[in-house]
Amino acid sequence: MSNNFLDAVSNPTWKTLTNEMKVVVIQNILRHFVDPILEVMKITPVSYQFGGIKTDTFEIVIDGVEYVFIPGQKKCILGWDSGLSGLSGLDCSEERQELRYELKRYCNQQLISSLLMEEGFLDQDFSHIHLTTEYIDEKINASTSPLREVDIPALLVEKKPTFVGLKFIGHYNVISGQLSIAANQTEEIIQNIQELLLPEGQGNHFLREYPTVGRKSPLFIQQNQLNSDLFDCYIDDAVSFVELKRDIERHGFGLLTEDEWEYCCGASCRRLFKWGTQLKRQLFHKNISPLWKENMFGLMIANAEFGPEIIDDEHYTKGGWLEETHKAPIINLLPLSSYYRGEGIEDKEKELTPGYYCVRRVIRIDSNG
Repeated sequence: MSNNFLDAVSNPTWKTLTNEMKVVVIQNILRHFVDPILEVMKITPVSYQFGGIKTDTFEIVIDGVEYVFIPGQKKCILGWDSGLSGLSGLDCSEERQELRYELKRYCNQQLISSLLMEEGFLDQDFSHIHLTTEYIDEKINASTSPLREVDIPALLVEKKPTFVGLKFIGHYNVISGQLSIAANQTEEIIQNIQELLLPEGQGNHFLREYPTVGRKSPLFIQQNQLNSDLFDCYIDDAVSFVELKRDIERHGFGLLTEDEWEYCCGASCRRLFKWGTQLKRQLFHKNISPLWKENMFGLMIANAEFGPEIIDDEHYTKGGWLEETHKAPIINLLPLSSYYRGEGIEDKEKELTPGYYCVRRVIRIDSNG
């Protein structure tokens, strides 16, 4: 691709283009970088504002999946080596008991890793550790990537990650009692879904509150974020990392690198979390919390209820499940940091535990396209 084109898909040039020119650029991206066998179904101009940052971009639906265009950016500062700097001392102490109780409530009501893993797999409790300022400072730096300056290419990024090793079988409607994909609707599946939604002994009445998530292998259900009367339903379909990557690359997609993921998460802002540095009690209130919202690029990334996200790196994953392992809320929330590093996948040939990891596809807009 020409240098003029690569300039046009990157900031600051992208910001100066007229709306008409941006449409032309997007159409050229789709023509040259998207496999022609894939159907481009919709192109929509959108604006997102989050954490004081605004982005004018496009959402593109490719084969029924939403992607967001993210302009390239040079000289991005990523990583974290500042420990507690910029954070409230109260947020980092054991005194934030009300936030700790909110996390406990969240873990009791929402999707967490222990629901998907075999019993005891993640049985970690460090609440006995005395949390000094030095300990927390070192823990933050040890859990995040190193400070560095990098260039990020323009990207087409899948808006929302998908669970790895789970096959979507349809939306279950609690009103009609039916699955949206009729081919998957069997008496056994419907019965298992209903047993998860209405456990024995709860009673059958119209005012009941359904759980937000349920698991009875090989079935997994989760309440739809946009419509509480719908549950997204999945069955186990385990794959290895090698199989997963091969399937993603089949039509010219790839995985985000660590640098790209961090930029897509926090836009290279010098703050530990994409929304800022403050930890408010409302953090776990779904209607107003940033943990369930689209970020400044329109992505659902480092959000609650998604596990470690697989990237193009053998050593690390990004993001992760929220668990109450320490008394200080800041440590328990580190998996939501823009720079957090999770453990990688050691055995690339072994089947991954269904639903524990998540993944998103990306198309890189660079000179190799």
